[in-house]
Amino acid sequence: MNGYTNQQKEKMEEEALRKAVDELDRASLPTANIMVAGITGTGKSTLLNAVFSSDLAATGTGRPVTDQIAEYDSPNIPIHIWDTVGLELDSEKTKESIKAIRDTIANKSASDDRFDRIHAIWYCINSGSNRYQGAELDFIKNLHSIGVPFIIVLTQCIGDDDEINAFEAKIKSINASMGMEDIEIVQVLATDKKTKKYTIEAFGLNELVDTTLKKMPDFIKGGFIAAQKVSKAQKRVQCEKIIYSYVQAAKEGFWDKVPLINIISANKRILNMFKKIGDMYNAQVTMAGIERIAKESRIDFDNTFNGLINPFYKSYHQKILSLLNVKRDEGFEVKLNDLNKRDRVALLIAFYGYTFITAIEELWERFTEVQLKDMDTVCTNLIGIINRILKEKRK
Repeated sequence: MNGYTNQQKEKMEEEALRKAVDELDRASLPTANIMVAGITGTGKSTLLNAVFSSDLAATGTGRPVTDQIAEYDSPNIPIHIWDTVGLELDSEKTKESIKAIRDTIANKSASDDRFDRIHAIWYCINSGSNRYQGAELDFIKNLHSIGVPFIIVLTQCIGDDDEINAFEAKIKSINASMGMEDIEIVQVLATDKKTKKYTIEAFGLNELVDTTLKKMPDFIKGGFIAAQKVSKAQKRVQCEKIIYSYVQAAKEGFWDKVPLINIISANKRILNMFKKIGDMYNAQVTMAGIERIAKESRIDFDNTFNGLINPFYKSYHQKILSLLNVKRDEGFEVKLNDLNKRDRVALLIAFYGYTFITAIEELWERFTEVQLKDMDTVCTNLIGIINRILKEKRK
């Protein structure tokens, strides 16, 4: 890239990354790499299981990367967890391993393959320890100096609020004095805590997901959003981006403007869009399953005729725009005001995209992780929900 300015080089690199993400297999998403560090007993496994899959950090499933780091993943979930194992900062042996951990992360951070780097670091500290000094502080400073997005997670926040807030303020003050004021701190209770008299509900996970996404590079966010099972809002944002990309492609596509032939184009775009949206909600549905959903929910019949063939299109166009406005009232952005009557395929894609999100959100909220992995069960239920939604909209 000789002869280019730094700004031009950065732009070219970002374009290359976007192209690399777009060229991933339809069933794939960019895999986010998260380093989770902290001394033994800070609740790292509980946190990981609460944010991601329940079997992601199961005991004994981590593959050793080095003597100090184990890697965890799970099939069909686009996340890799790098966990510092057996960390006891008062131990001389552990102090010696800190350099090895830092060097491993630094080497990956310097890699030309940006998909293979560590994309964020969560450092867990038990909120009740009230300790932030010595070897632990040195370790954090070493990790932070690498330049990877860094978040301190105060775990097991079930104590006195004033004491926990005071501990957080103490950490922030020390960090600021050492040039680490950019480290954000999130208080978390990963799972409900039951006592004899009451239950303290889990909290902080949404904030942790949102904070991590703000710090992560854009090209890897899709994988992280799909992998996390906490924030429906973030999944919605990513799914709307998916819808917009297919809508824009349809607006610009030549065959999308040709009557009858545009049926083929619309069908192909809608099926691929469904697959990507399904991935965002961890629903393990193959393309064959998506085709079954489209066929048995009459997606390729009534609305395709009215949207792409029916000469009396004006009333359908107005009806669909009205239904999309309803989605805005439900919390979606729906930035599709520039769709005109000639954009028949684009309008159909938008309508089906939001219909599919509505259906899969209903499924995602009431199904367990195990049920979401059963493709036949997912397909059958999605077909029933979509048919119900379309019937209600026809009324």
